[in-house]
Amino acid sequence: MSDSRLNVPMLVGLNDRPSAGKTLLASLQHVLAVFGGIVTAPLIIALGMKLSPVDTAYLVSSSLVISGVATLIQVSRVGPIGSGLLSIQGTSFTFIGPLIFSYYTLLNGASSAEALGAVLGTSGVCALCMLVLVQFVEHLRRWITSNVSGTAVALIGISLVWTTLKNLYGDYTRVELYPGWWVLGLALLVFVITLILVRTGNALLRMTSITIGLFVGFGVAWTLGMVDTAPLNAMPNVFVPSVTQFPLSFDLTTFLVLMPVYLISATESLGDLTATSKLSGLAINNRAFWRRVRGGLSGDALNSFIAAIFCTFPNTTFSQNNGVIRLTGVCSPYVGRFVAVMLVVLGLFPIVGGFFVIMPAAVLSGATLLMFIMVFMSGLMIVSGGDGRVRNWPLVTAAVIFGLVCSVVVPLISFLPQWLKSFLQFPISTGAICAFVLELFRTKPTLSDTESSGNQHAGEAQDVLSEGAQ
Repeated sequence: MSDSRLNVPMLVGLNDRPSAGKTLLASLQHVLAVFGGIVTAPLIIALGMKLSPVDTAYLVSSSLVISGVATLIQVSRVGPIGSGLLSIQGTSFTFIGPLIFSYYTLLNGASSAEALGAVLGTSGVCALCMLVLVQFVEHLRRWITSNVSGTAVALIGISLVWTTLKNLYGDYTRVELYPGWWVLGLALLVFVITLILVRTGNALLRMTSITIGLFVGFGVAWTLGMVDTAPLNAMPNVFVPSVTQFPLSFDLTTFLVLMPVYLISATESLGDLTATSKLSGLAINNRAFWRRVRGGLSGDALNSFIAAIFCTFPNTTFSQNNGVIRLTGVCSPYVGRFVAVMLVVLGLFPIVGGFFVIMPAAVLSGATLLMFIMVFMSGLMIVSGGDGRVRNWPLVTAAVIFGLVCSVVVPLISFLPQWLKSFLQFPISTGAICAFVLELFRTKPTLSDTESSGNQHAGEAQDVLSEGAQ
């Protein structure tokens, strides 16, 4: 992305405190832009894991509360933690596939609560490791190049698109209370509405396309009698996050699967923080910039650890807020504190999460299918935004194919130990590792290569999505 897209004059600067009216208006637009992404990611994970409505409602509400707390930490910059920028936090789409995969790997011989507790506990350990690694971000970005991160994001998109299509077909074949074509029609309706909004020239509609698409789909489903409101009766009046909701534990194989994804997620956050810094009128690639980046990535890591402790999923910076900053002309982190309070308040009322729990899967599939296609496209854009060498594409193509082939072939190999088989059959990790190894045989990665990759994440597609590709 060219610098001109980021050189937007700010009406309220980084160190300014806007009026009450401007603060409220800017805060509401940030909440609208990120709300759909924050609740959709844990909802997809919960549905993918086939969790109970009670557990699903907990995860959605906890994600909102922890996103608010995480945003407050990120914008406040306490000591070495936080960027001090207007950077909103939320559950990362990048982790959806890895978390679901790890859950089913652990489900053999364990209860649902134990498997989910192991996934969350291991995620917390990964977050603590990242808290250390991000202190060396200038060196890490030389090796997590655009080819490596692009391969991982593309594979995330492919995996999620395939899973969504399988789930949609399963809903179509299993439906009994209404015609099966209603499922496909509803998903198509939401897909088309969201796509139209994504392609519109109105920036606010683009940024809120997910939320609008979900609400329109829910309204149509309600009219057709496809909504079951029974789960709402079992929900409490007020939500309180708990550290004992699931029994937290550690699993080595899950660690090997999640750790590479944490590294890829950090490169995405680097791009978001770079874009927010530019929008805020700050210089990049100087010492102050890298202090902010380390603070921002440390905030991501600490927030993901807090999320694991309170039994929800990893947090990361949301790129949508860069679009809202451009739209409102307000980059003051003071606004982020109000956004944080709004998210916490929304999470404290279970009826908000319950609304999404009772949402038909077809509605969710329609919106997420488009998002995951864009995640795949985002991976391709990362590669094309690298150093521009033609030989990047054979490298990335080989790594993607290797990851996909391993996911099919490895389960058929009987002599491999189960932990190694579980790791190798996950295409995102194996594909990213393959890309990393292939990178070692070409010219040493340059700063411009990874910087371009990072800047790309502030681009148009990432203004709509949270991944993910997150």
